[in-house]
Amino acid sequence: ARPEIASGDQWLEGVSQEDCLNRADDFIYELNVPNQAGDIDRTGYFDDGVFRILCYGGGEDDSMVLIFSAHNESAEVATQFLQFALEELAEEPAGEAMTSEPEIL
Repeated sequence: ARPEIASGDQWLEGVSQEDCLNRADDFIYELNVPNQAGDIDRTGYFDDGVFRILCYGGGEDDSMVLIFSAHNESAEVATQFLQFALEELAEEPAGEAMTSEPEIL
């Protein structure tokens, strides 16, 4: 049987390629799965699937994240994981959110 594969991408404004890779590292660390790191990609392994996150620079302060998710049996599982990963990588890490309003002390 062939694995079921889902893929998707997202533009990350204000997130450099290096920051994109750092977010990918944090995401994989939270999942606590075996992984490999390349110059522009991170790969994580589950018993029943695999995912790869690629980060491409898009100018000085922006990047594009591209994710492939594969599951041995279920396209639905691959797609759900893909959506989860895209949402997690698009979120600003805690403590880095910038507000437009001044803080009142």
